[in-house]
Amino acid sequence: MKWRIIIAFILVFFTSCEKKGNEDDTILKFFSEAYKDTGNSVAIGEDCYYICGQITESQISKAGIIKASFDGNVVGKPVTYSGRLTGSASKIIVLTDGTIVCIGFVVDSVSSEKDIIVVHAQSDLSVISQKIYKATGNQYGVDIIETQEGFLLLGTTDVKREPATEVTGNAAGKKDILLMRINKNLDMLTPIPAVGFIGNDEGVAIKLDLNGGYMVVGTTDRSDRLASEQSGNNIFLLRVNSDGSTTQPRIVGDTRNEAASDFEVLSDGYLIVGTTGNAGTTQQGFIWKIPVDIYDDPEIEGQIKLDPPCSIKAMCRYKSNYFLLAGQHGTGLSARLIVFTVNAFGDMVEGQIKETGGNGTQVANDVITDESNNIITIGNNSYEDNSMIFFLKFRF
Repeated sequence: MKWRIIIAFILVFFTSCEKKGNEDDTILKFFSEAYKDTGNSVAIGEDCYYICGQITESQISKAGIIKASFDGNVVGKPVTYSGRLTGSASKIIVLTDGTIVCIGFVVDSVSSEKDIIVVHAQSDLSVISQKIYKATGNQYGVDIIETQEGFLLLGTTDVKREPATEVTGNAAGKKDILLMRINKNLDMLTPIPAVGFIGNDEGVAIKLDLNGGYMVVGTTDRSDRLASEQSGNNIFLLRVNSDGSTTQPRIVGDTRNEAASDFEVLSDGYLIVGTTGNAGTTQQGFIWKIPVDIYDDPEIEGQIKLDPPCSIKAMCRYKSNYFLLAGQHGTGLSARLIVFTVNAFGDMVEGQIKETGGNGTQVANDVITDESNNIITIGNNSYEDNSMIFFLKFRF
């Protein structure tokens, strides 16, 4: 089946200010092979964007990558990497030598369990090396970061470990944080024991920490606690050494039912974004500012001042002292992609908000910006059982 590109230039500005150029600066395009595709992550290459996610090929949804020009046109054909196995790619990064690495999962055809997949590819998407890490239970890749020895992977596992106590293990079927060291050839190095709390734990991102090592942020299920203390999910921070071993875990939250989506490491702490409330009409974006000593009280805890519901899926640095947040505003068929700017205190910047959409529902899964302050957002456009990858590029 030939790669079909559904292209729509939709210039919708609900609110906008400080915009450079004119409305023609905005590009919104949709890509789909069989209307079952999702866009999960985007990275900037030397002369293109790389988009990874779930791409349908021969009626199978697979882990794959699309290469797009700076004006949003697909370059060549999308490439999938999971053979005949169902899968999806969650994160893509560009290395200093111009090659790319992405992480995700495939579903084993016999056990129907998930295994982590990592692909190292040339700029033309041809494979340099590729590996599926088979293990008992379900494992899937979430994020990946380049290290001196190779890469450190952030994933999730539900393998049973005993004893099931805080930061030592979970009971069978519960999710834990999985960190995996691999070398430049994608060979696994010394195994790192999974870590987690009593309930389900899922990391959302891993980044270089302030004084060496790494910081992991994610969400933990605290339904084991009294509802008056910590209800539903809470945010966690997990500081790890350069070898991936845990040094400092911390849970942050109360009874709002918080879920983390992304974070940035600042010179004086960590800015975490996520969503509070249950799915639907009670959801709202939220921001936490955690000091360098993660056991101190949060310096900032605040709801994003948008009429609910609103969920935040991604963030990135913007200009010198600002951050872009992206996600979804509204529910059902009224749900639309939203991107807006906040300062280091979590306050929205007046006028710098963009909400756009079309038929069906839209959600932004990743957002990045380049040296010219162009904003690039990747996500899904869904209608009934169909899903297309969308590409949005604009400037405030």
